[in-house]
Amino acid sequence: MSEIKSALELALEKTENVQGDRKSLEMHEHKQIGKRLVSKVIDGEEIDIAAEFARFEGEKLEWVKDGFFEVLLMNIKLPNDDLEMQRIRRLEDGFQVVIRDTKQLRELFKQLDSLLGQYLDNRRQMIEAVRQQFEGRMRQKEQEMQRQMGSQVRMDPASDPEFAQYLRENMNRLQGQYTGVLDQVKQQLQQLYDAGR
Repeated sequence: MSEIKSALELALEKTENVQGDRKSLEMHEHKQIGKRLVSKVIDGEEIDIAAEFARFEGEKLEWVKDGFFEVLLMNIKLPNDDLEMQRIRRLEDGFQVVIRDTKQLRELFKQLDSLLGQYLDNRRQMIEAVRQQFEGRMRQKEQEMQRQMGSQVRMDPASDPEFAQYLRENMNRLQGQYTGVLDQVKQQLQQLYDAGR
């Protein structure tokens, strides 16, 4: 008769040959340290990143820098407003700590600032143009609602599903025009980072 095994015995058998990869765990932990430092840069906190990095050496330092760089790079995106634009500008301070060619980095950030500023301007203009385009339709809908309800009604185009769909389509088109250039900037940042390692 076969022996009945407990769930614990079965689990132990399955994990018997699995050994924790200490180096992978250390790498993950140190990358997380670097990633957490980025939030302080983005929030504009006064922090000496170089001093934080000085706490580590060798491959641990490289892992911290890698995590730091990865999150900086992820935070370069198309902004929705001026506040997000300011947060992206602060990223340059973080990049300066991990990229040695600061001259090229500054030039790249000037181009990025110009690109994102142009994107925000185009975004605002597009939203306003779509609003104006739908203004006539909204007035017609308001008049119909007034006739039905007997009182004055004011509608916001943003509450209209047709407006929202049209705006979303135009926004996607605009973002598509800028995303390719933004990806090129990220690739250049990656190359600058890799060159300094």
